[in-house]
Amino acid sequence: MRMKQKPPKAQGKSRKKLYIWFMGFMIIAIMIGSALDLWKKDDTTEGAYEYKGLKFANTDAGWVAYKADNTQVWIMTNPAELANMTVPYVNTAMMRTYGKLYVTYNPKERVKVALNQFFKNIPVPQLVVPACTVDIDECKDSPIKNCTDAGNGVGVLLFKEANETKIIYEKDCLTIEGKELTKIVDKMVLESL
Repeated sequence: MRMKQKPPKAQGKSRKKLYIWFMGFMIIAIMIGSALDLWKKDDTTEGAYEYKGLKFANTDAGWVAYKADNTQVWIMTNPAELANMTVPYVNTAMMRTYGKLYVTYNPKERVKVALNQFFKNIPVPQLVVPACTVDIDECKDSPIKNCTDAGNGVGVLLFKEANETKIIYEKDCLTIEGKELTKIVDKMVLESL
């Protein structure tokens, strides 16, 4: 007995149906796979991180968050990298109380980005005087200042590259030392929130 074969036209329709079902299944599988992958991703790799209730977003200029009063908080370092870093608490609000603040550092050291971060986020008095910690050619037009010059309404902010991280605030002088000064200042900013 001979089996009936489907006419060629009917065979083409079933292949087409199979192809449509296969493509539909593939699209659904890709969508489910993508959704599961997005769900498990860490926010820090995507450019967002939450710290003390503030959501930091990664931008070309660093990481930014907005306080409840719409004030911006800018840091250069990924907040996730700073989560396990510890720095002592410094009442940076005291910096505003000085009539004059000397900002002193060695221009041959890499401190300018850290200084910028400090001034971007921490309020200081209106009268800020750049100074140097050493007497070199780059400082011929600047006063030489250190912590002994602080007091009587005059503050000193001293930045210094060093192997050991230190943040000391005593007798109207804030000293910030370390290898990665920008990270140190960024952590200070986060701790002051």
